[in-house]
Amino acid sequence: MRAKRLIAALLLASMALPLVGCAGGDGSKQVESEASAEPLVPSEKAAAVWKSEWADGENGFADASTIYGFDFYKNRELSGDDPAEIGNDDCKYIFYGENKARVVNFPDGYVFTLPTKKFTVDYTLSALRTRYYGDNFCLTITKENKSPYGNTPNGWEIYSSEWLIRYIDDLEFLSANSLRRTRQKVVSTDMLDGYTVWIFNTQFSLKVDWDYQFYDIAVVRKNDVYDTFYLFVMKSAVKQFELLDEIVKSFVEIPAQGKAENDQTPYELKIPDFWSDETKAYFELLRNQEYVSWGIFDYAMPDDKSSNVDSQMQRIIEDHQRLENAFDYTFDIMPTYTALRWYDTYNEFPTKIANATAGGNGFNGKPVLQFTYQFTASNNGNLKGYTPMFDILRGAYDNHFRKLARQIKDYGRPVLFRLNNEMNTDWTSYCGIITLLDPDIFIETWKRLYDIFREEGVDNCIWIFNPVAISCPYSNWGETLCYMPGSDYMQLLGLTYYEMNNGKGPASFRDMYTSLYNQNMPYFQNYPWVIGEFACGAGGETYYDYGQSKYVMTEKGRNKVSQAQWVREMFECFNNNQSAENAFCRNIKYAIWFSCNDVVTVDGQEYINNYLRLDVELTETLAAFREGLAVTKSKKNQ
Repeated sequence: MRAKRLIAALLLASMALPLVGCAGGDGSKQVESEASAEPLVPSEKAAAVWKSEWADGENGFADASTIYGFDFYKNRELSGDDPAEIGNDDCKYIFYGENKARVVNFPDGYVFTLPTKKFTVDYTLSALRTRYYGDNFCLTITKENKSPYGNTPNGWEIYSSEWLIRYIDDLEFLSANSLRRTRQKVVSTDMLDGYTVWIFNTQFSLKVDWDYQFYDIAVVRKNDVYDTFYLFVMKSAVKQFELLDEIVKSFVEIPAQGKAENDQTPYELKIPDFWSDETKAYFELLRNQEYVSWGIFDYAMPDDKSSNVDSQMQRIIEDHQRLENAFDYTFDIMPTYTALRWYDTYNEFPTKIANATAGGNGFNGKPVLQFTYQFTASNNGNLKGYTPMFDILRGAYDNHFRKLARQIKDYGRPVLFRLNNEMNTDWTSYCGIITLLDPDIFIETWKRLYDIFREEGVDNCIWIFNPVAISCPYSNWGETLCYMPGSDYMQLLGLTYYEMNNGKGPASFRDMYTSLYNQNMPYFQNYPWVIGEFACGAGGETYYDYGQSKYVMTEKGRNKVSQAQWVREMFECFNNNQSAENAFCRNIKYAIWFSCNDVVTVDGQEYINNYLRLDVELTETLAAFREGLAVTKSKKNQ
């Protein structure tokens, strides 16, 4: 999993409500069906801007005389401005024919035909994607141009096989998750002149609690261009893959003009009125504090039925005492990780250890529990096998979720509930490349669990939405905002950005978290932020040399001096977060150091790849923590 983070480091919305697309927003005459007796009147506004290169005679758009309505979207909204003035704005045209619509997307540089004129549009995340909702389908189109592998055939093979079709083209994966193809995979150089088209048509084999049972996915790449392509994901309530074929055949690239931008209206923070008074009080304490609370993750908490619950509890207690003594600081947060399942074993809430090691509420001197819960059946290890995501949509886990909800409710104290962190990746069982290139499945499963918790009366969970800093796969369709579950379903923004420090010098904490600030501030400025996990490494026993394409053995801890310096700078920023130069970390309310090593197997032997654990030998780093936390403690006690 963390090997992918290393690659990312080296390479340095909930579905928004759709805008109503007016069929003929210029007031020109429209027909609702072929049976209408009203005459068709060509649109004058459409004729004023229509270009012959946008024509699609096969679908009824031969010239301006065949266009009977026109909508002009400017910066994501229907506009009454002069549609000929595109400039640098985010502009789209929609031309309405007798029973279809021709769409021009200027910033992304393409035109295509929708096989209906009864639809709504969603341009809220226009810099990432455009969406069109019909009576029984949702079509998402993205222009993808973020491949790090270059404009070469080999670069395309690496990118597409690793980060695009890896699962949708794998019959064993489809079978393991009760998905099936509705026709053979299409690979065509004839469907669209000058392009290669891949089409995958998939259906849920079992009934799911989800409007869309059919997924039709097209990858459209211009021949001899390997670092740019267009992705069409159409999900439908009925089997109709011919519609996507028609849409792809109507596609035309045009010179790009203007700039696509997202709606940057900040998400509203909604504090649930059903929270317990204790949970409300802790949340208010957290959001208003001007210091950063701290926690360390070292060992996960098994649930009460585990045979090693007592020994693991002792390990956690001993290691936290070791670090608290080294830092002269009592931790504020107690983090743990729990997977939905470990193959055939269902995991429950770790009530016994949570009560013994956490039990905090922000006021009683005990650490508050951060409970990271992941929809995985193999600790994200068997990604080409089974993922629980589709069974969650089917309701197969509802009873288990209800049991978990009751256990968390009985725990009683506030729980920082971090669900499915690092979803915008390729190393988790719930990431988008596993869920048919559709982040909405992540959102729907999130909402399902949230609603079950509500039904069970859980009043002590504070929900954390926690993507990783750099989305991987490198894409628009899989960016962070595409996974946002919505302001009704989360109360904290989680940050995760690692510096593995296996190279010649680490990126600075300031630079790393300033980039996250700039990335998130337009959307999440109303939210408290937390660092759900992070660390800077000290240099592992081995590292991957990309020039040699192999792991190279080296000295463990070789970068411990720069690790200590990284920690010192981090505390300089945290402990002076009210100054203008450190405003980038002012929203951050707590941080969790991931004190566990990542290992790799080389020639049958395990080696530490990312040395993150705060061992006793890292004397300078431990001292840097002690010095920084001394200032934190004084602020906390003021």
